[in-house]
Amino acid sequence: MARASDSDGDSELEPVAKRSVGKPGRGGRKWAVRHRDQDGTALSERISLSPPDPGPRDRELLVPLVLAGEIVGRENVTVARDRHRAVLAELPPYALQLSRGYPAIPTVFEPGDGED
Repeated sequence: MARASDSDGDSELEPVAKRSVGKPGRGGRKWAVRHRDQDGTALSERISLSPPDPGPRDRELLVPLVLAGEIVGRENVTVARDRHRAVLAELPPYALQLSRGYPAIPTVFEPGDGED
């Protein structure tokens, strides 16, 4: 999340962290990587405030859809459906049996991203 420093439409945006109970957050641009085991099962999702350096079993979760005003992420429904099935197959069996509000896999905020 971000907010403008004043009401001027051209002002710089400043990072803002969430304060909601049970929803930790940090202000600023984020990158996300799904960390998987040797069998391809998701172990955690790692969030950082700097571009990731994914390992061989990791998968970046953010995919560009628009760059410099040009659509780059267009795919047909069949490809999207196949990708969705593959991503769901990465989740451990217990991930689809959760109660409302619980994460499917742990989310880990990477240290060293401007923390005090």
